[in-house]
Amino acid sequence: MKTQANKKTNSFKYISLVVLALITLSFSSCNDDEDPVVPEAPVSVDIATTLQQITDDPDTYNGDNSELKKQSIKSQRPKFKNLITALAKSGLVSTVAQNEFTVFAPTDEAFEQLLDELGVGSINDLTAEQLTPILLYHVVSGTVMSGDLTNGLVETVNGAYIEVDLSSGVMINDATVEIADLKALNGVIHVIDKVLLPPSMNLVEKAINFDPEFSILVEAVTKAGLGETLANDGPFTVFAPTNLAFQNLLNDLGPDVNSLDDIDSEMLVEILLYHVVEGGVFSMDLTNGMVPTLNGKTIEVDLSSGVMINDATVEIPNVQATNGVIHAIDKVLLPPKNIVETAISFDPEFSILVDAVVKAGLDETLATGGTFTVFAPTNAAFESLFSTMGISGVEELTPEQLAPILLYHVVNGKVMSSDLSNGFVPTLNGAAVEVDLSSGVMINSATVGIPDVEAYNGVIHAINEVLLPPTMNLVDLAISFNPEFSILVDAVTKAGLGETLANGGPYTVFAPTNQAFLDLLDDLGAEVNSLDDIPVADLTAILLYHVVEGRVYSSDLSAGTVPTLNGAEITVDLSDGVMIDDAKVTAPNVQATNGVIHVINKVIIP
Repeated sequence: MKTQANKKTNSFKYISLVVLALITLSFSSCNDDEDPVVPEAPVSVDIATTLQQITDDPDTYNGDNSELKKQSIKSQRPKFKNLITALAKSGLVSTVAQNEFTVFAPTDEAFEQLLDELGVGSINDLTAEQLTPILLYHVVSGTVMSGDLTNGLVETVNGAYIEVDLSSGVMINDATVEIADLKALNGVIHVIDKVLLPPSMNLVEKAINFDPEFSILVEAVTKAGLGETLANDGPFTVFAPTNLAFQNLLNDLGPDVNSLDDIDSEMLVEILLYHVVEGGVFSMDLTNGMVPTLNGKTIEVDLSSGVMINDATVEIPNVQATNGVIHAIDKVLLPPKNIVETAISFDPEFSILVDAVVKAGLDETLATGGTFTVFAPTNAAFESLFSTMGISGVEELTPEQLAPILLYHVVNGKVMSSDLSNGFVPTLNGAAVEVDLSSGVMINSATVGIPDVEAYNGVIHAINEVLLPPTMNLVDLAISFNPEFSILVDAVTKAGLGETLANGGPYTVFAPTNQAFLDLLDDLGAEVNSLDDIPVADLTAILLYHVVEGRVYSSDLSAGTVPTLNGAEITVDLSDGVMIDDAKVTAPNVQATNGVIHVINKVIIP
């Protein structure tokens, strides 16, 4: 019996040890894992009620089960009586209770500091009109937890922006976040130690407030009559030159300009409007590229190294006003000039050219009519032409005489010197100028002395000679070569094509010389001794086979076939000079008012 009892006792001990081991293992497993997750109590009250609860009794806050958060509330015991009173007085309690917001909530101490600065006894001494913009400046749409914040500007329900700075704790403008992430049913509260004040001055008042930093700018705005616009309209973004920037401009304008009074008021308006952009554009909204200004012209934003506006650096960004934002820059921006304004600014170098352009009625076209390249004769070039013509100046020429000459100096598009290549370039006159780069840059017989003077609607290349366009039509030009083309002219007359080639077009004529026609007559046999022996229909067909639609310069030719007025095609071969069928071009690119002539050494037969 004793043995059996011992066995039972031993078995009981063994079972007890196993159970103890299992219990120990179970506790060990629990200790190895994290603490058991206690379900978070549901957030049951809105932002307004949460502020009231924390003010009345911090123990009632149930928005966060974190003991650390609860201890923060209990230890700091923030009170929001002033904030709650302000919300009620402004009629914003229901707004804050019913919409999803992030509220940066100033404590009572923060409000008391503000009231002391304002010299008022209590929050009740401020009106709803005074309180509402301040309160809305503390509210951001949506739920923004502290972990979601990043350095930069955040738009508030007020419409103005607050600045977040995470470099040392969390700063909202100049206020410190003391307790973050107090959850509520419709958002989150961050407790701050200072009341945030939204912009209260318009752009002009803000600039005056920076005095003397922007005092010259304010003086310029007043002188230009723009004060009312910049104070009451908008919103605008102003790139505001500092006093030093204006002083540097006055120095750059020369000894005759000592103050703003020495700058023409119209020019001052143009300059100032070039610093203003529609809308409130903060630094984080800027992107590389061109931005239109109230001047009508564009500024360039470059973010590759800081923030550059044209060649000015933004020194102080994002100075907010009630109707916009100011960015302080270190240089006055000068609006780009159009081609006419640029030529005038070179005065007296281009003063005769400008006078001629105005007299010909082309100033509006060159200022606003497109993008152009102008080969601009200097004053000396015009004086040389007048001497050759035996006249004293522009006043002795009519607009009808000046216009074709001036248009012969203008090319469509902006062609920089680096874009030029040997060959012919059509002008607004209709005729082309010839570019020769073999020794410098030659335009016909003129030399480019000053290239690439840029305007916002094109470029100017200064040249030392006035270019004279063709003055004769194709028939007159052929006659002027007499007797070189006398047989060709007779043939054109006999075929009845004189009127067409004189007044139609433009055409390209491959013109056989007299010798070429004599060779043709020899080849046709003894019975053909002159043009009179060739039937008119045949002669017409031959002549039209030498004419191509349009102005085709030698630089435009390529190997292949080209249709003629005859209806048949000629063949162009460039393998050895320029061959048209079996005729060789001996003198290319003789220009007329209505086309171009290429001299050939053989009559080509269709």
